[in-house]
Amino acid sequence: MDPLTYAVFSFILVAGVTYVVCVLLFRWWSPVQRERLQQPQPKDGASSIVRWKDDRARAGWQRNLERLARALGPRDSARLSRAQQRLVWAGYHDPRVLRFFIGAKVGCALLIGYAYALYGIAIQQALPHVLPTSVILTVLGFWLPNFWLYNRIKARQRDVVNALPDVLDLLMVCVEAGMGFNAAVARVAEQPQTRQSPLHQELLRMHHEQRAGRPRQEALRALGERTGVREVKTVVGAFIQTEQLGTSLGKTLRIHADFARVQRRFRAEERAHLVPLKMLFPTVFFLLPAFFLVSLAPALLKLLESFQMMGRR
Repeated sequence: MDPLTYAVFSFILVAGVTYVVCVLLFRWWSPVQRERLQQPQPKDGASSIVRWKDDRARAGWQRNLERLARALGPRDSARLSRAQQRLVWAGYHDPRVLRFFIGAKVGCALLIGYAYALYGIAIQQALPHVLPTSVILTVLGFWLPNFWLYNRIKARQRDVVNALPDVLDLLMVCVEAGMGFNAAVARVAEQPQTRQSPLHQELLRMHHEQRAGRPRQEALRALGERTGVREVKTVVGAFIQTEQLGTSLGKTLRIHADFARVQRRFRAEERAHLVPLKMLFPTVFFLLPAFFLVSLAPALLKLLESFQMMGRR
């Protein structure tokens, strides 16, 4: 390759990599999102957390995945209900997300399943075991979205459990200051700095449902079902029982806030006690071999050199 061709190829490669990195930064990294560089535009109307986006605002690939889900997806209502419940636990309340998720599963299965065969076609070679490898990759691609959804649910429920003591403390302060339960929930959930918390989002949804006319007990039970967290269901049950019996809501909030705070401290201590056990495996498999190699290698080399000299004699 002559120097001119090498320079042109290097320029194209660097320019392409720079373009791809910039596109990814503008799309995914919040400090440099494209919207931050644009002038703020007035909103057309008020948005609500209980409304879904218009179908026309969705991208074409999303509509294609929904068509794929309608064509090849399951028809069992029980399985669809379980999948919808898991999506709600993950924070996706729009019913149309179910079709998108099923379409993503089918699309990943087809794409990953044909990847091995397409790779053989690309390199123009006959790859061994094409059929069993494609079947294994198809099953892997079908279950890959489930694995992502499982991690998403666990992370969201962990955030809900960690935020529960602080939310109960704020509700207790508001109720003991003389505010009603609905006003206290609105006061806690509508804080701008807490909008990103999953528990605050669910409280805001519950508040909007009550304002729309849903009974408080049904809204509270729906809150527990949407989170899928046992601690939240316990607190919700205590709220409902307090309303039915007419007992003091402030005392109930104080008791559950103290209990949730103690449980959070116990979880932190449990994780701290598990750290030495988790550090054992990396230490044994990574640090000890390197330590033995550094400490014993010079001595072994000296011994080998001594044995070779003895053998020559």
